[in-house]
Amino acid sequence: MKVLIMGLRSAGKTTLVKHVLEGKEWEEIKNLNPTEFVETTSYKYRGLLDVTTFDCGGQESFILSYFTEQWSHKIFSNVSVFIWIIDSSDLRTFRESKKELLKSLNFIKNYSPGARIFVIATKYDVNKISLKNIRKELAGLGIEQISSTSIPLGIAREIVCTILDGTLTKELKSKITKLEKELNRFNKKINAIATLIINKSDGLELASSVSSEKLNPEILKYISTKALVEPLNSTRPIFTKLQKEGYVDLPDAELGLWHVGTYYVNLFNINEQFALFSILEERNFKIKTLIGYCDSIKNSVLQFLG
Repeated sequence: MKVLIMGLRSAGKTTLVKHVLEGKEWEEIKNLNPTEFVETTSYKYRGLLDVTTFDCGGQESFILSYFTEQWSHKIFSNVSVFIWIIDSSDLRTFRESKKELLKSLNFIKNYSPGARIFVIATKYDVNKISLKNIRKELAGLGIEQISSTSIPLGIAREIVCTILDGTLTKELKSKITKLEKELNRFNKKINAIATLIINKSDGLELASSVSSEKLNPEILKYISTKALVEPLNSTRPIFTKLQKEGYVDLPDAELGLWHVGTYYVNLFNINEQFALFSILEERNFKIKTLIGYCDSIKNSVLQFLG
C-alpha cells in the first residue's frame, strides 16, 4: 500500500513517519535532518500490512519538481493514502501550505482518484493556528479527516494508526479476531491482566486480550513497546536469577521479565518479527506455569500468522 506524505519544509513529516512506523520516541527524532527530495521506505505495519511511504521533502525546489511531467506520474500514481502535513506552530506558512495542498489534490485526483485524503496539523503542543480554523480554511476540498497531533504530548500515534487501521482488509481483520480468541484463552490460563502480540519493528500490538477493568484496551493499541522489545535478548534480570538459583532449567527460553511495583511484565519471543507481551499481578505470577503456556501458545500464534 502506497502512502504519500507531503507538506512544506520542517512540517514534521519524517518525524511522524519514524515515530509511528519505526517506534521511535521524541528524544530520538526531534533533530532529524531535512529530507532530500523523496525518501521511499517499506514497512510491515503492525506486522500485517505492507506499507511503502513516499516521504517528500518540503523545500520549495523539491515541491516544484513534484508537479513536473518528469516526476508527477511517479509520485502521485497508485496512492492509497495521501497525507498532507501542516505545521500548526507556524502561522506564516499556512497560506503557502494551503496553496501547495490544492495543487497536490489536483494531481492526486488525476493520478489516484480512489486515494483516501487526510490532513494532519503537527506540533499542536505549540500551535499558532487552531484546528477549528484549519478545518474552516480547508472545508469543501474532499478531505476525509483533518486532525492535530503532537509527538511530545503522545497524541500522534493514535491519529496515524487510526488512518492505517482503516485500510486493513476483511481478511486481515478476521486474522486479528482469531488471534484475539487465542489470546483470551491464554490470558485466562495465566491469570494475566493483559496479553498482546507485538510487532517488533514498530512495537505496536497486532492483537490483544484485556481481562481487567484496570486497563483500557484502546490505550494499549496505540502504545509502542519497542523500548522493551529491543533489549529482550539481553535484559532478563529476574529470569536469569531464577535460572542461576535452579528454579527453572530453560537456558534457551526467549523470555524477559520485569518486576514493576506489584506487577510482572513478561516478554516472550514468538519469532524474529513478533513477541508476546503480558502483564500479571504479583499474586498470580508462577514462573513455570508462565513458561509452559508461552511455549504452548507459540505454535498457535505462528499458525495464525503463517
